[in-house]
Amino acid sequence: MPVVEVRGLTKRYLFTVALDNVSFDIEGSGLTIVVGPNGSGKSTLLSILAGAERPSSGYARILGLDPWRDSRRLSGRLKALLDRVNIPPWSSCLDMARLQANIWGYNWGDVRELAEAIGVRGYWSRPYGTYSTGMRRRCLLLLALTGNPEVLMLDEPFQGLDSSTVETVTRMLVERASKTTVVVATHIMPRALVENSKTLIRIELGKIVEIQDNPQKMIRTIEACR
Repeated sequence: MPVVEVRGLTKRYLFTVALDNVSFDIEGSGLTIVVGPNGSGKSTLLSILAGAERPSSGYARILGLDPWRDSRRLSGRLKALLDRVNIPPWSSCLDMARLQANIWGYNWGDVRELAEAIGVRGYWSRPYGTYSTGMRRRCLLLLALTGNPEVLMLDEPFQGLDSSTVETVTRMLVERASKTTVVVATHIMPRALVENSKTLIRIELGKIVEIQDNPQKMIRTIEACR
């Protein structure tokens, strides 16, 4: 059974078709990159796969479960960083990290180490509403990367990060992908990320136009799209 199974996935917003009959499978652990121009449907795809939205037609299965209807059963097994998810402005990144650690029994030392590596520790006790866009992104990235889910979905994880943190996060994702199914939708693609990926899915206007499983061809495809 594929870890991620997508069949005929379609999403409509009034007169706009964000995803149009999308189908693919992701088998086992490894890193899959979803690329495409703004408005291509990348964020919508990950939002549906993570259970934040339901499709108009077709279906998605994560670990054999419907991410929308079975969100509770997938809780802890699937984690995501999505553009459309935020935390209350009066809360703090530290509060949310502690809550996650308490619920799932995460090692607090590991959480603190991850927060230091991503650059969150300097401000994570402040209210979320005072964070800049980049600070919010780092906080949400920390919450997504905490723990050991079976499936990790990340929408634009490098957005707002400096080059050093991009390298750090890239290294983390490559390491995670050795035992986790990692799906990254991004327009920022460090070469190390591509070279250690097993699949590239290219989307344009809501349709899959290419699925590539050769890293060197992936690089050429990405460079041709720039």
